Amino acid sequence: MSIRRMLPVALAIALFVTACSGDKKGKNDGNIETVKDVRLPGDSTFYGLACDGCTDSVLVVLPSDDSDPVTFSIIEAMRYRKVFGKPKIGDMMAVVVNKDNKRKADLVIDLEELKGTWVYQVMPTVRKHAPMGGAHAMPKADPEVDSMMQSLMVPREQGFKIKKQFTMEPVGLHFEKTDLSGESPVEYPQVKFYKEWNILNGRLVLTEGTVEFGNKKRRKARPQRDTVDIVLMMKDSLQLRFKDGIKAYYRK
Repeated sequence: MSIRRMLPVALAIALFVTACSGDKKGKNDGNIETVKDVRLPGDSTFYGLACDGCTDSVLVVLPSDDSDPVTFSIIEAMRYRKVFGKPKIGDMMAVVVNKDNKRKADLVIDLEELKGTWVYQVMPTVRKHAPMGGAHAMPKADPEVDSMMQSLMVPREQGFKIKKQFTMEPVGLHFEKTDLSGESPVEYPQVKFYKEWNILNGRLVLTEGTVEFGNKKRRKARPQRDTVDIVLMMKDSLQLRFKDGIKAYYRK
């Protein structure tokens, strides 16, 4: 996969404090980390750090090129529930700017709140093996086997961790044994191995990568991307709309 990495920015706390809030300090208090503005081709998102002065009606952002702070109206974005997260001083923001009014935001994402471990619970299913004793043989009830199967039917957390510098890692990824003598009688859904994330004009782009686990690898000739819409993002809840429907996550 080829991603253009543009505008590497080192934001010193002194400059950030001066530009945003005079003698007030940002939430990181001297520890603002280096932030890279990673753009996909065609992305026109406005990136920057939230400054002092943000309210429910306006968003003040220090651009990633260190120019003067820009104030956006977010009244309509709030009305249509297109403000994801609660901007705090020092948070990295992604803003989709209105085409007709450059001081109006159509959509806002607090990228700091987006980061973290997001999971959901899945239940296993019984593996389907060829029946013993012929195609018409019916399995006999066995209380011991039934009890064992019940003990194996436990939920598992799956999902992903969204990290800084636009990297990701899977949660709940497991490699099962392939020999029938050692494999579990139940199986869990496969977890997609996302390794990178980006914003593309207000949508979240999740890019698959190569996973290594012991001496096993899973490779793909071409990295696959899932472009999804953020439906809801709260402190402990995240909903994403994939092609096959909406998935709900909770923060771990």
